[in-house]
Amino acid sequence: MGKIKIITIGREYASGGRAVGKLISEKLGIPFYNKEILHMAAENLNMSAEDVKYADETAANSLLYSMSLMSNLSMGTTLPINDRIYIEEREVIKKLAQQGPCVIVGRCADSILRDIRDDVLNVFIYADSESRAKRAVEEYGESPESVYQSLRKHDKKRSTYYNLNTGQKWGAKDNYDLCLNSAKIGIEMCADSIIHMASNM
Repeated sequence: MGKIKIITIGREYASGGRAVGKLISEKLGIPFYNKEILHMAAENLNMSAEDVKYADETAANSLLYSMSLMSNLSMGTTLPINDRIYIEEREVIKKLAQQGPCVIVGRCADSILRDIRDDVLNVFIYADSESRAKRAVEEYGESPESVYQSLRKHDKKRSTYYNLNTGQKWGAKDNYDLCLNSAKIGIEMCADSIIHMASNM
């Protein structure tokens, strides 16, 4: 890699963004972080990863659940639990970036690192609905009858999470250095294109 040390990947659900990130990690021999960030944040907050994941997905719409989780945490604060989780995940991402080159998938990493580092390549992976539905059924075990509903649900969740926490629009091209259609060029070519760009910036 050249000047670029950190690669962040935002992605539509079932577009293969995680697979692209994992392949980049393997090709470059650098760490890959996805759900690991959630687990690290959970440990720092003395919460279970399951509670953090659930709060991430539902806390904004579930005041009672937020209050019940807050009562179980040792740190005194008036911040909503989903805000505290985001703050902790943000700190985890900053620390991981400081440790050296890596690939980070999701968790608003592009926005978190944008103003504090100049060695980050921000990528967004997308694909058409039909290709994503096929991947969701074949690789994720989604039901063919409800797969398109699932695509919309997951994308809406990611969009809401990103938009609320960053004040920017999820998937908007201006937020990324590179946007790739994985259905058109495939997972490996996506990975190779990202590596090529990171090595020549």
